Amino acid sequence: MLAGTTGTHGGARGRMTLLAAVIGLIAGFLLNGIVGAVLGLVGAAAACLVISDLVYGASRREGSGAGALGFLVGLAALIVVAISFVFAPLVIVVILALAWLGISRHRRAQRKHAGLRVLR
Repeated sequence: MLAGTTGTHGGARGRMTLLAAVIGLIAGFLLNGIVGAVLGLVGAAAACLVISDLVYGASRREGSGAGALGFLVGLAALIVVAISFVFAPLVIVVILALAWLGISRHRRAQRKHAGLRVLR
């Protein structure tokens, strides 16, 4: 999530996602072996993609207001880390919330583009 707060798009987004995936892989392996490594890799990459899309969209609309959103997302990421140390199964709720956020943003974007095609 922290890597996604940069709000990058295009090639830089891919590099940040790769960085997040490697960090998730290493941290997951150190905490829980092979299974943790795979889950950390997938979770970090997905979280980076969803959050970077969210922050990029906000920066496009709000201009300088995206810095506050990046700060709030960073704070939320630290809270998720604290939750994962205290009660690890609660992280599943965070994963489901990120998946819902990504899917809902994708659906909304599809509806927007479908509406624009009708206007042609």
